[in-house]
Amino acid sequence: MEDPDGVMQLLTSTHKRTRAFRRLRHYFVTRKADFWIRGTLGFILCCVLVTWANSFAKNAPRDFSAYLAKIKHTPALQTVRIFLGGYESYKSAKLYYKSQKPFLDASTKNTTLHRYWEETQLKVTGGETWQDMVVGRMNGMVKQLKDKGRDDYKVEKDKCEMYGHFARNDIPYVPLLGMWETEESLITYLKQLRSEVGKHTFPLWLKSCHLTQGDDAGRIKIGKSDLESDSKFNKIIDWVKTKWQQVPNDNARAWSNDAAVILEALTPRFLIQTSYAGPYGDSVGFTHRAPVELKVEVIWGRAYLANICDYEAYALRDGTIERWDTSLFSKIAHAPVTDPEQNKQVQWLLDEGHMEKVYALAEKVCRSMQADQVRVDIFVRPGDPDGLVVNEISISPGALYKWHAQFMATAWRQGHVDKSFHPTVYTKTVYETGPNEGVLSSGHEWFKKTSSAVKRVVA
Repeated sequence: MEDPDGVMQLLTSTHKRTRAFRRLRHYFVTRKADFWIRGTLGFILCCVLVTWANSFAKNAPRDFSAYLAKIKHTPALQTVRIFLGGYESYKSAKLYYKSQKPFLDASTKNTTLHRYWEETQLKVTGGETWQDMVVGRMNGMVKQLKDKGRDDYKVEKDKCEMYGHFARNDIPYVPLLGMWETEESLITYLKQLRSEVGKHTFPLWLKSCHLTQGDDAGRIKIGKSDLESDSKFNKIIDWVKTKWQQVPNDNARAWSNDAAVILEALTPRFLIQTSYAGPYGDSVGFTHRAPVELKVEVIWGRAYLANICDYEAYALRDGTIERWDTSLFSKIAHAPVTDPEQNKQVQWLLDEGHMEKVYALAEKVCRSMQADQVRVDIFVRPGDPDGLVVNEISISPGALYKWHAQFMATAWRQGHVDKSFHPTVYTKTVYETGPNEGVLSSGHEWFKKTSSAVKRVVA
């Protein structure tokens, strides 16, 4: 039978929908009370999970490596390390902390803390890990930037301001040819430099002041041949143009989201720096022909330890050298190699008197910043204990320092919990503090500034 108007099909479909609806209603009507309780709780839990997932996504680090960074020093993982064979090195780190605590306490009481650093750690409760302290600092710096316009973080995140701070505080560093605020003026000088090859010792280092993180590749080496060859020189110019537009990042850190805020606020600038004179690490058996660099962690004005780069070792204040191998076991269990025969390779640092001078210089930098913590990277020259200079600093160190990290965190946070430091009020920015208001002694194009608490105007 034909149904040209589709009436029968419509009636059949309506009947099916009605039957389905009745069955569904019957199903729910016959359910017991516990069904509705479970269902209601399940719905609420689903809403909570969706809300949490949305919040987590908004606050998630920018890449997967940042997730890994967050879990490396969780208490659970640290407990696993102990059972895997790290107990002896843990105990050694604990005893070392106890030996240093009286010095740390005394140094904290003598610390004049810049208000900027105090405001970065207002949320300290007393249970933070080393990484938590860095994350808290980064979060506090973002808050002060948004709320008060404070850009004191430039003391490290902007290399131009960093070297300016060094100059104002008589901190030795590798001399500069100059600093440039515009792409055009830098390119003009680079062209001029081609005609002055005989006046300089090579290599020179061209560095971007705003690209301070290692992954940003913000520096290149300029050799004599790079200036003499047209093709090589053009590559330098292309590099400058590319890097001038590059936005800095610190994606591989647990604090990557906060870092993005302050790094994206930096203004591109560049500097040219001379080379630190040798002899270098290869002269004392290190792997690379590069300056011997010691990265010193200073907490409340007290140098706690120095990481001997290119050697996988820590130098401690009691004269101990802890050497760490690169085996999987050592990385997991944090078990050091303490064979005295191996440590003879760095014995010259102690015998020649380098370490005490290194510690003293690192502590001077921390005091000049009126800081609670800073890592100071120092070049040393074998055979010349007085030839040390500061290469750079870090206010957001990524190293986790094996078992020492949790005790370093204790020392750092305890000063904030006890409030045993001398507080200050907001005055100049951290990077503008210092007794010297003049120009950089070796500057080519330094700029003087009229300072206020927040804004600076180029004079």
